[in-house]
Amino acid sequence: MTSVFDLHIHTNQGSPDSALTREDLVSEGRRLGLTGVMVAEHHGWPRYDFNEFAKRQDGIVMVRALEVYTPLGHIITLGLDQHVTGYGGGIDTIRKLRKEVDRIGGFMILAHPFRFLFDPSGIYTQNLLFENAAAIPSTAEGAAKHPIFELVDEVEVVNGGNIEKENRFAQEVTKVLGLSGTGGSDAHSVQGLGKGSTMFRGDIRNELDLLEALRAGEFVPVEGFHIGRPIYYGDNPNGGGSPWSASA
Repeated sequence: MTSVFDLHIHTNQGSPDSALTREDLVSEGRRLGLTGVMVAEHHGWPRYDFNEFAKRQDGIVMVRALEVYTPLGHIITLGLDQHVTGYGGGIDTIRKLRKEVDRIGGFMILAHPFRFLFDPSGIYTQNLLFENAAAIPSTAEGAAKHPIFELVDEVEVVNGGNIEKENRFAQEVTKVLGLSGTGGSDAHSVQGLGKGSTMFRGDIRNELDLLEALRAGEFVPVEGFHIGRPIYYGDNPNGGGSPWSASA
């Protein structure tokens, strides 16, 4: 048995820039055949209200997360109820976040780490990991040396809002790091929901199951699930068939 989750979604319940209602999220997720969704709000969806809504939904698992803003980019965190860091402090801010997430038994996924890295730039880039245009890494091995990768649990390698080059580079970096890489749409409307997703081995029924599966590393990022032509990325960097049979 396998489960397919979109691990990066925003709704208007906790993300002011999102037009996606919670009702449309559920109906579109069911239509696409997603097993579950992780709602990673910018400002947070109050836990009690989220849980009350989620438990009434049949046929789709809903998990609550928070997309945390940091001086080195966005980090999707499971377990946090509110932001605990700000925009300043550099890598020490990430260390503080790591300490708090460890305390609550949570999980950290570095979101779209190479967004805007390959855009035309002057002295600086718009990428938050490598702002100095003269120091952009030319290889995945070079990029993987950034200290942030020692502080997160996983890296998002399929993001529905990224260009292909950004996603491919993230996949190369996770291979160097020995990570699996996650997928999410980063959807702010029904458009593109499921464009990026993650396939797990086994039945994911709730947040605890999801945390266990993430820690076990038995998952692969997926592109194209929303159009019925999924491409799975595992050891094969060019994609390929599902890593597990339907009966596995």
